[in-house]
Amino acid sequence: MKKIHLYILLIIVALFILPTFVTKYKETKEIPTATAGTTAKQTNETKTMDEECNIQISIQGENKKYSLEEYLVGVVAAEMPVSFDLEALKAQAIASRTFALKRTNFGENAIEPNVSAQAFADEEQRRKDWGTNFNKNEKKIRKAVQATKGQVLVYKDELITAMFFSTSNGQTESAKSYGGQSIPYLQSVSVPSNEKESPRYHTNYNFTLQQWNIAFNQQWTETQIQNVKIYRNDSGRVETIKKGDFKWSGREVREKLQLASTDFTIKWNTKKEIVQVKTTGYGHGVGMSQYGATALAEKGASAKEILHHFYQQIKIEKLKKSSSLCLNSQAIDKNSK
Repeated sequence: MKKIHLYILLIIVALFILPTFVTKYKETKEIPTATAGTTAKQTNETKTMDEECNIQISIQGENKKYSLEEYLVGVVAAEMPVSFDLEALKAQAIASRTFALKRTNFGENAIEPNVSAQAFADEEQRRKDWGTNFNKNEKKIRKAVQATKGQVLVYKDELITAMFFSTSNGQTESAKSYGGQSIPYLQSVSVPSNEKESPRYHTNYNFTLQQWNIAFNQQWTETQIQNVKIYRNDSGRVETIKKGDFKWSGREVREKLQLASTDFTIKWNTKKEIVQVKTTGYGHGVGMSQYGATALAEKGASAKEILHHFYQQIKIEKLKKSSSLCLNSQAIDKNSK
């Protein structure tokens, strides 16, 4: 009888102790340990990758999605000449990353692959454009993107509207002068004089009187064109033009005539009987001037210094999963309106 009791006791003990031992053994086996093939560097890289935002970008008109960084390779290649200084290309990568995330609400919406948003060239297009220089150019663009991976421009914990354009007239345009709303980080700033080397610094246009009248949907006379009054803002761009009781903003005139910029002159050529318009600069003028960025880089400015010059009071931060910049994208989008 005593033996039976002893066997029962041993069975009970085994039922309680054996699972615990097995579990502990299993847990010990599952805990990763350092091996000859696992280095601290690899562990840190894995941790960094886990912390970063995994964002996919959709392009209007395409079924394919791109990772954010791969998308940026196509944007920087399309938006800025590959011959530009590497620091200017880095600045473009950070501005374009910020712009894309803001425009797409962190990948929720598709983005246009043209000047209505930002240009984009896929690998096939890049190979076609660069020909035998593809490998060299691709390496340089990827270097600019990789060196700035995950970096964005922030103002008061929100992504900024990172506007940029080709060439200024020596001064950028403020958001208030352009759209009527003052934005602290989009103020008018000076641009280095060697930006004048841009092939788009000056553009000349000729219009017949008929073409001019069709564009304005009004009948102008030679005398009215000769006497048109032009009013400029602090950046030297046209704020308004007046003909008698009629007036148009510089932006309206640019759109009607498809001009390169809102810094323009109007002249009637009596001999040729045409309206001659001359513009200075290329683009809307707000934010970062691309030719201005490379002009600053040639003077020794870093990508960060370039960005702080064109975008006032901003911070450069890195996207991470733990950051509200990645997780709380909806709130950012609403607060930015």
